[in-house]
Amino acid sequence: MPEAKRGNARLASDIGLEGFEQIFDGTVDADIAASTATTETATPATTNILTNQDQAEKLLTRLTELIAFSVDQRLENARMGEQLIENQRQLIATQQILIRLMEKSIELTKHISAIEEKLPTIFELPKLVHGLQDRLVQMEGVEIC
Repeated sequence: MPEAKRGNARLASDIGLEGFEQIFDGTVDADIAASTATTETATPATTNILTNQDQAEKLLTRLTELIAFSVDQRLENARMGEQLIENQRQLIATQQILIRLMEKSIELTKHISAIEEKLPTIFELPKLVHGLQDRLVQMEGVEIC
């Protein structure tokens, strides 16, 4: 009987920390079962232990979910980063092709401009030839057919 009084006195003094060490031991379930077997009704401390254990389990579950979500986000970020790098490479390649096409366009424009400058002279050639034929006929008196 004196041991029971000592145990109750210890419980009364440690009520705020009762079972704290046991959470990390894994012996909470065994102690809870033993304490409920010796007392007919659950004490507020035992209820607190159960509530705290439930909360700890919920928090642990939530932490696990958050860690899994974080890992998923990091994988997704890595995948998006790789996709972004690939898109940038394709953009650079496209820009290089566009630059080459623009250079070719400039060359073609210069060539066409040179041809356009010579066109009036080419269009005048038939008149020039007829004029030369007419002068030749006048000078020589011979017609060329």
